[in-house]
Amino acid sequence: MNGRINFKEGGTPLFLQDKMLVDKRTMYDNLKYTQQNTALSNLYFSSKNMTIVQNAIRANVYKMSNQKYIIDEQNVDILNIIMRSIYLQNSLNQPDNLTKQIEDLNKLVIDYCVPRVYSEVEGYIQYKKDASTLAVPLSNPISVYTNKTLELNKFF
Repeated sequence: MNGRINFKEGGTPLFLQDKMLVDKRTMYDNLKYTQQNTALSNLYFSSKNMTIVQNAIRANVYKMSNQKYIIDEQNVDILNIIMRSIYLQNSLNQPDNLTKQIEDLNKLVIDYCVPRVYSEVEGYIQYKKDASTLAVPLSNPISVYTNKTLELNKFF
């Protein structure tokens, strides 16, 4: 170890995201005070669809990193916020063809999340590398001025 932190030794496992317990009713209260719940919103904010989005994010980050990084599930609360934003901006709210509407919304969420999660993983890996190695000090300066040499003259 030549750095401040030794990540190569075993220790307590460090996860990129903390697993927070989420109240079950928060999934269905995403549209509270803004819109009424519909069949589309109930299916879109369901735990089954949340699992589909989580797995798609994990798979796409794995593909984007050339099979280098396997990530854990992301924070459910943050994913709910992103899904709510995408839903309010882009949902068609039509009573028919719900599956296609949900697939389109899920694609927008995945396209938004994957580059951000990938860049966060890259930053975290770089942080671990930087924290576990010391910076190489600069070498002493070398004079390239060879035309004339100066001499110290005594004044007294």
